[in-house]
Amino acid sequence: MFLIVSSIHSQDNLTFDFDYAIFRDESSKVFLEFYYSFTADELLFKKEAAGYEAGGKLELEVVNKSLAKTVVLKDFRIPVTLNDTSGANKDFKLTGQLNILLDPGTYVIKMKASDFNNPSKSRSAEEEVLLKPFVSNELNLSTIQLGTAIVKSADENNIFYKNTLEVTPNPSGLFGKNLSKLYYYLELYGLSKEKLGDNYTVAFTIANSDGSEIKNTSKKYEVKSESKVEYGSIDVSELGSNKYLLFVKLMDSKDAELFRSFKYFYIFNDDVNSNNQSLTDIENEYLLSEYPKMAEKQVDDEFKKAIYLMSDKQKEQYEALSDLDQKRMYMFKYWKGIAPYIPKKEYFSRIDFANKNFKSDFREGWKTDRGRVYAIYGKYSEIERFPYEGSTRAYEIWTYNNIQGGAIFVFIDNSSGYGDYILAHSTAQNEQRDDDWKERLNIR
Repeated sequence: MFLIVSSIHSQDNLTFDFDYAIFRDESSKVFLEFYYSFTADELLFKKEAAGYEAGGKLELEVVNKSLAKTVVLKDFRIPVTLNDTSGANKDFKLTGQLNILLDPGTYVIKMKASDFNNPSKSRSAEEEVLLKPFVSNELNLSTIQLGTAIVKSADENNIFYKNTLEVTPNPSGLFGKNLSKLYYYLELYGLSKEKLGDNYTVAFTIANSDGSEIKNTSKKYEVKSESKVEYGSIDVSELGSNKYLLFVKLMDSKDAELFRSFKYFYIFNDDVNSNNQSLTDIENEYLLSEYPKMAEKQVDDEFKKAIYLMSDKQKEQYEALSDLDQKRMYMFKYWKGIAPYIPKKEYFSRIDFANKNFKSDFREGWKTDRGRVYAIYGKYSEIERFPYEGSTRAYEIWTYNNIQGGAIFVFIDNSSGYGDYILAHSTAQNEQRDDDWKERLNIR
């Protein structure tokens, strides 16, 4: 079973990482562990009596897709207090975990992450999750949880506690530098001599993203119980910056592979070359960005909203891509290239504004004519609004003093009061021009 690690970034530099793992429950339900983290250095700290306080806020909704029913609706805060916020004191992650018991099925996890002290720094995302049933007494594996540490523990009140262990998750899936060990945790179910023989082997393989193996290790066990917790760590300090796969294979006493689980992870290590080849600067930047972990739906959505800025050739190049990693890299390079003219965060703040202010009964705000103009040119210098008057349609005139020596855009509500304004005239280059636009104000 494949497990996605994702990260979302807001236009205001708020990084939010999330991940999940799926385990068997004693009942017929499935146990979903949801992991999340905020970057402390990006949060706003406020001086309080106890020190400097900050927090990440998460609003979480889990929807049963087939029933179109919300089964979990929670919002909570991860607080932190520091005596000193200078230097590297904020160089850490605020990490949390939520345990959810669900029936097998397909679910949509909807998230809104924000800075508790600065709610304007926020971003929403969603992820579709398929929870297959774990049939009693049938051989199976859980998904793999990646972590930054695993220690023995008796503290059952700790949010990271399970099966006598404290497993600190790594929602970003990023290792290297000060994280030279990759910790893993998974569970094996339905173990029996009938299925495995007298013993079985759990093999671990690290491979490049194309599947070519780099290093292997294995552990052999006697069959003693129906289930087993498997955990440990792998030294990844010698791996160069890149995307990798961790394979875990379950083999019987004859070394026949019966099950496997795998998980992508990422290494950023500028002291080590990957496969004796140095990554370029842009590849390293890409690796540290949100794009290597971005879901295809989110990448495609970014592309759709960026088409106002793209040339026809750029649109064709993206639409010709079928590989997700190629799409991710294309959009990363696109925003990097256009940044001197309009940074990504500025553009998407315009898209957000358009969605909030220009939505009609027929279209999302960014898809309207006013939304397109606002996304491309930004906020107007002046705006004049003219309401319906008798037989005259409502209209707006936007004036931009800072583009092309001054330009205007005229939008007419052509929907009889439903707010669907269309562009009727503009003096800007490459925009629709109609000097007789006032004739279109009359309602016939």
